[in-house]
Amino acid sequence: MRAITAICAVLAASVVQAAQPTTVEVFANMATLVPVPSAPAYQLQVYRLDAMTLIEEQLSQGLPAVEAQALAVLQRMESEIRRKYQAQIINASNGMTLAIHYRLDRLPAVVIDRKAVIYGVPDVERALAIYQQSAGGRP
Repeated sequence: MRAITAICAVLAASVVQAAQPTTVEVFANMATLVPVPSAPAYQLQVYRLDAMTLIEEQLSQGLPAVEAQALAVLQRMESEIRRKYQAQIINASNGMTLAIHYRLDRLPAVVIDRKAVIYGVPDVERALAIYQQSAGGRP
């Protein structure tokens, strides 16, 4: 009898452990507030899919109207632009690629363990609670 109880306890522990996500990805635009936990027990990544548009707007401010002059200014500022925007550009392009891969059709979207999607909930903890209460979203 004790052996059966021990086996059930091990199985129950593995089911609970399996319910804990290892990867959470949030896809949102810049206007969406995304509350995230301070020290999550999973890998968390937030992708701002409209970041490229914002970067383009910021880079365009104050540029000369003549295209050749604008290009010259941008070329002179290239190293500063790379330093300032490279991480945001990489994040936005990776996010767009993943959003296409996951076939996301609206924002915000929280992808859990690359297999479930919760739409319309930018709060990571709330999205995880919904996921754990249900069978999960669609891949």
